Amino acid sequence: MRRILVIGIDGMDWPVLEPLLPDLPNIREIAERGAAGEMRSIFPPDSIPSWVSIFTGLDPSEHGILETIDYFRKGVKSFSVDTAAFRGATFWDRAGAAGSRVVVVNPLLAYPPWPVNGIMASGPVFVSGSVAACPEEIERRYEIPPLGGIVDFPEKGALASFARKSVVETERIVDFTAKLLADEPWNLAFVTLLTLDRMFHFFWRYQDPADPTHPRRSPHAGVIRDFHLFLDRCIGKLRASAGKDALILIVSDHGHGMRAPLQFNLNELLRQNGLLKGRFKGPAALSPRYHIDTAKNLTLELLHRLDLEDLSYRIAHLFPWTRKLKKGDFLTKPSENIATASEFGGANPFGGVEISKARCVEAGVDYEELRGRIIALLAGTTDRLGRPVFLWARRREELYRGQRIDRYPDILYEMRPDYGTNWSIHRPLVTINPRHRKISGGHRPSGVMIAGPLGEWRVRAEAVSPLNVTASVLAFLADGRPEAAERLGSAPGESFLEKR
Repeated sequence: MRRILVIGIDGMDWPVLEPLLPDLPNIREIAERGAAGEMRSIFPPDSIPSWVSIFTGLDPSEHGILETIDYFRKGVKSFSVDTAAFRGATFWDRAGAAGSRVVVVNPLLAYPPWPVNGIMASGPVFVSGSVAACPEEIERRYEIPPLGGIVDFPEKGALASFARKSVVETERIVDFTAKLLADEPWNLAFVTLLTLDRMFHFFWRYQDPADPTHPRRSPHAGVIRDFHLFLDRCIGKLRASAGKDALILIVSDHGHGMRAPLQFNLNELLRQNGLLKGRFKGPAALSPRYHIDTAKNLTLELLHRLDLEDLSYRIAHLFPWTRKLKKGDFLTKPSENIATASEFGGANPFGGVEISKARCVEAGVDYEELRGRIIALLAGTTDRLGRPVFLWARRREELYRGQRIDRYPDILYEMRPDYGTNWSIHRPLVTINPRHRKISGGHRPSGVMIAGPLGEWRVRAEAVSPLNVTASVLAFLADGRPEAAERLGSAPGESFLEKR
């Protein structure tokens, strides 16, 4: 019986992983008996859109799910993803419909679980609820661990306990999955481990001497390395339960590196070029909003320099206007501006500019000409050393062309990794990121793909993409048999797995 075990590891990064391979016997053996390397993520490289693309083979302009996680918003995030966008269209749904038995554990956002040809267990993310499984008898036969992902936002004094909790939570998921693999019939198994992403976000600066907030001595210096060693043991446990003949496919949704220590105030650049106006009339210095925003920024920067970011986070939530201060419309009215920095990518190097077509018409401005002018403006923006701030800027249709392309801003861009998007105006174009110590790890646009043992199969490196995971899993299950391929049906993308 042909078997493939897909292990999704949120945030796994190849440049971090590769130097550790000598100390990771399970991952190293899989790579040596197969193939391993980087896998370019989708845009933006965030967990929610990336995992849905991995599940379905659809790009975000096709599935339309572009939500991101705001770690600085206290409590549960105020959105929920409609699983109808991908329920029934995932690689495990397709495989199950063609007769393959599946075991699926902890797929991000795929909650509540739905009926499959086998077992599916998941937990809530950003919504209320408890872990559940289909069929329901699995809840009676097994002790299901917490699923859905850790959403803690630890303060500095709680980092050690957070790391221990992450190990315990991950180990419980792995043990549960391993037991299912050993006890139940399956052809395709899929488990997602989300905790490495959290390790990167909260512990990056402790292990990276290049980080401007790196402490010379810290008990957390080895946390990221140790967590990789722990994950390698988890993968060994899953391999043992899957059996020696199973193909192991490890994929990540994006990579990780140092989070941008600087902020680029994109709305200020647009204001300086006559494309955006402040809310206030007359001089900015006469506006209370201007002084509130200035006080906020100066306070955050001071607390950052004093290494008191935990205090700034606690104080911020005492004020009813805090949420508005974080939004791009506190000092501006997007509806009255021709162009505004979008919030869709968060405070990351990946973002966009929204253009009001209605305002273009009112101002007698050609929409396409304006897009070209703003792209040229971004391309020509340099830092004080004369280096480009933006790696690229393009019309959204140059990246994707799906029916939901309007979920993206009109213009998309990627800045150098040391810059993150910010929305302040009447400030210098470049300011420090006053929350860098709190979350020092940020997403990189390349994840990881590791597959082995390949045997008679090979990996086509040019086709390795999150958009091709679904096609690759189905191609392996079909094993080159026309009748099996017909049952599985055509899938988006092209397979990066093929017979030699």
